[in-house]
Amino acid sequence: MSESNNNWLYWAIGGVVLVLCIIGLITYSQEKETQQAVAKARQLTQKLDAAGLRTPDDPKVFVRTLGDDGGVVCDNPTESYGKALFFDQLTNGADFVGRRPVIIDRDILRGVALILETYCPDELEHYRDAIDDLKTDDTTDL
Repeated sequence: MSESNNNWLYWAIGGVVLVLCIIGLITYSQEKETQQAVAKARQLTQKLDAAGLRTPDDPKVFVRTLGDDGGVVCDNPTESYGKALFFDQLTNGADFVGRRPVIIDRDILRGVALILETYCPDELEHYRDAIDDLKTDDTTDL
């Protein structure tokens, strides 16, 4: 094959890749805002307000992060891995030697429970069972 044939092949492959990229950009939608997601976000905001907990200034924060199915919060909140990740976050933030567990604020646990109640109520009872033994106190100003 001559070099001019190779150049034509490279240009053809580049053109196909460019066309596929353009089609992908046109058809891809990162929009998570559905009617159900907005309704659940409103419901969660009302529950948090009623419980006296703070809510974000922009209500679309819940729509973007939780979608219409609860996102990562509902993936496996009480399974081994989810529970391990949750307990791993209940530390003082130090790394290695200085890392210690902390007493968690009960409002944080109530907030997670309200998310589960709104987005995946079937997980709520398991979550409550998993957090029953945690020591809580009023440790933050939420």
